[in-house]
Amino acid sequence: RKHQRKDDSLESIESGGYDTSTNDRFHVKNQHEGKTYPIREVLINLPVFLGGNGEIRFNAFTSLFGFAILWSLAAYCMAVPSEAGATLKQWMSEMTTYFTWFFIVANPVLIFFILWLAFRFGDIKMGAKDAQPEFSDTTYFAMIFSAGVAVGLFFYGVSEPLFHQSSNYFSEAGYHSQNEIDQWALVITMYHWGFAAWSAYLTVAISAGLASYRFGLPLTIRSSFYPLLGEYTWGWIGDLIDGFSIVMTVAGVCTSLGLGTLQMVAGMERLGWVSVDNLNDKQNVYIGVIWVITAGATISVVSGLKVGIKILSNVAFWLGCLILFLCFAMEKSYYLLNLTVQTTGMYLQWCIFQVPFWTDAFGSLNEGEGRAVDGNSSATWWIGGWTVFYMAWWVSWACFVGLFIAQISKNRSLRQVIFSVLVAPTIYAILWFTVFGGIALRQQRQGLELNKIGEMYYQNPDHFKVDANEFCYNVPQSDIIVNETTVFTNTLPGITPVCEFNAQQSTQAWFNVMYSFSYPDSNNFGGFGPIMSALSIITLVIYFITSSDSGSLVVDTIASNGRTEHHWLQRVFWSCTEGGLATALLVAGGSDALSALQAASIIFGLPFNLFLFLMCVSIFAMCRKIEEDQMDMSDPVSLLPKKTWTMPIYGGILNVFEFIFSLGMVHEARKERGMGLPSGPQVVEFIKALLVPFVPLYSILSITDPKQKYRLWNIFLTNFYAICFYASVGLWVCGLINNGFVALGWSAFFINACVLMNIRQHVRQQLGIQGNIIGDFFASSFMYPQALSQMVLQLAKEDVVCLHGD
Repeated sequence: RKHQRKDDSLESIESGGYDTSTNDRFHVKNQHEGKTYPIREVLINLPVFLGGNGEIRFNAFTSLFGFAILWSLAAYCMAVPSEAGATLKQWMSEMTTYFTWFFIVANPVLIFFILWLAFRFGDIKMGAKDAQPEFSDTTYFAMIFSAGVAVGLFFYGVSEPLFHQSSNYFSEAGYHSQNEIDQWALVITMYHWGFAAWSAYLTVAISAGLASYRFGLPLTIRSSFYPLLGEYTWGWIGDLIDGFSIVMTVAGVCTSLGLGTLQMVAGMERLGWVSVDNLNDKQNVYIGVIWVITAGATISVVSGLKVGIKILSNVAFWLGCLILFLCFAMEKSYYLLNLTVQTTGMYLQWCIFQVPFWTDAFGSLNEGEGRAVDGNSSATWWIGGWTVFYMAWWVSWACFVGLFIAQISKNRSLRQVIFSVLVAPTIYAILWFTVFGGIALRQQRQGLELNKIGEMYYQNPDHFKVDANEFCYNVPQSDIIVNETTVFTNTLPGITPVCEFNAQQSTQAWFNVMYSFSYPDSNNFGGFGPIMSALSIITLVIYFITSSDSGSLVVDTIASNGRTEHHWLQRVFWSCTEGGLATALLVAGGSDALSALQAASIIFGLPFNLFLFLMCVSIFAMCRKIEEDQMDMSDPVSLLPKKTWTMPIYGGILNVFEFIFSLGMVHEARKERGMGLPSGPQVVEFIKALLVPFVPLYSILSITDPKQKYRLWNIFLTNFYAICFYASVGLWVCGLINNGFVALGWSAFFINACVLMNIRQHVRQQLGIQGNIIGDFFASSFMYPQALSQMVLQLAKEDVVCLHGD
């Protein structure tokens, strides 16, 4: 690459990009839609016999960062699975304890933003105005559904409504009937799987899609932040964002692959396809299932988005629809239709405003903290174990599913994308859960009915129970008459046995429903249970393949700096990494290790929630610019403010990370944009602001008051700031003695933040620098040394600015 022709280099510079191919073996030219960006990249030339385009391109730091974090986490989970599980679950528990409010409120805010977006900017296309979508509507929906939630619907389609018959705030209220509790179980389930499941995906999809298809930026997560980070998007911050995205994507896919394998093997044992007598045999079966899925995913991802992934998504979707229809037709169909209409109304009534803001504040109080003395309260763990878990899990999958949706949504309008990704899957989820959840609830109720009949008329509650299964009941295929009184009438002959829910074996719940369609007769017909179960397993395997291959495609896209065309070896590498990671975890630590990694990926969802809000800001900026320009492709530089701080809040002393990530060889293209090593003044001002912040504060106040008309006020404000600063530090230290001092320390800290925020806001406005009060507060609180340094260095280069308007 060092011998690249000179005219190629000039062409790169003339096109508005940067030639990053010389003097830095870690930086090469990355082209996207005719533009070039200074992103870290490694080029490896391959032998001709390996086919493809003869080269592998990837971001070395992003790939190695993701790979190292993944396998470090996996090694910890494999080495001490019990300890890792306990530690990570404890962290997750503390996260849900302190941030339940944040996870809960984030979701409806995103939903309302997306719905507003569909109304305000719905006609904007993620592509050229006259271009047509690459996939038909049916295929598009099937691909979205396969990547997003399809596997989970099989895992939770039957079991989740049964779980929600107890422990939650509704079921434990003490005054609801069984009918109300069962209906609310479906309402809670639909809240988790409705709009809430898709808002995070849509935010990532729209931000990445607009950045790529309307502004020519690489199709990666980092591009979503270009309107906020500017050129720093291509430096160390962007590398961290993409590396973090790889970790979340692979961890999510691996844990789902491993945990789903447990359910598939349970079904295979039920069918008699496998027989395992000991742990080693079972592990061999687990490994076989994982690598069958991995092999299928590898073939699919190598064949490409428009071949393997497209075909498998359609096959899996229609097989799922077939299972749905068969169960609907063989069960009490009009009951299921009634339940579907009823649940839809309940969802629209409760799950748009009330339930999405429910944090179960009182129910989560422990004994001694004010827990309800009447005993009618939810389990303290419930809101964290279910709702917060789901909100965090959807966010942890947002990089993977969101970027995949962006890839297949090219040339669709925002309104089409929002309907296809938010509304249509919610409608399908209502159908799915009311059919399968409704069947499970009805059959359990029938089982409880038989239990009561056995106790009343046969003095044995187990009279109808299936041999060797204490949770299932044989349904009499004719009426039961006792003393010339009909005590049981069977209007659904053929559906037997029916089962109560066993939470300890929740993976069997789905197959209990499938095996209930036995239709016994005198010809010893085996029933439809084995057929339905086999069809379920086959569909589940295909869905797992589509999730895995979609995840591999997305990870490869991120690792290769947004390229959508990759060498097949890159796709094979990431596909095998997912399979290898899942295998290692399952063999070394079993479900404990998988659950530990799942807990880690959910913990990562906390900071990514903040990223989603920043993406909303970027989406608004991009939509407004697209509407203003009325062009198919706008210049991304036009997204940046006309005037910015000389030193960004994430620059200055923080540029040392760019030096580290570049292994001491920061490219000239970045140095020209202020991303080189921090200058002497930047280091000095940062240290002063960190240790004696009142010194740069007084300097700022003095510069902005050249006539010294407010000298006494400036002195008072400086001393007040200094007192609050050192008081906060001292009070935090005293918190080691008495925790009450910590609250006082934070009070002093935020008082200072408000003071500095007000000053920064006025300086910014006087200098004509765009911003907002939220950014000012964040910079003035947790980034106060940077904020002070920023203002001092900016004012040194500007004309005198008077804060008081003189």
